[in-house]
Amino acid sequence: MPTPAVSKFAETAALYAVLCEDDTEARRIVLDMFPGERAKFAEQLDTLRAMLTDRFGHDL
Repeated sequence: MPTPAVSKFAETAALYAVLCEDDTEARRIVLDMFPGERAKFAEQLDTLRAMLTDRFGHDL
């Protein structure tokens, strides 16, 4: 089976693996990142998490 195009970007591939409920693959992808890349990804996820609120600003 060919690898999906999203695997060209580690962050996207990790999120895709989570969406596919493949935690093992998501963990492998994240562990393959350099520490600085993981830290930047965590910052990006924090930003995304802050956007995931209802229209009143409450966490979903």
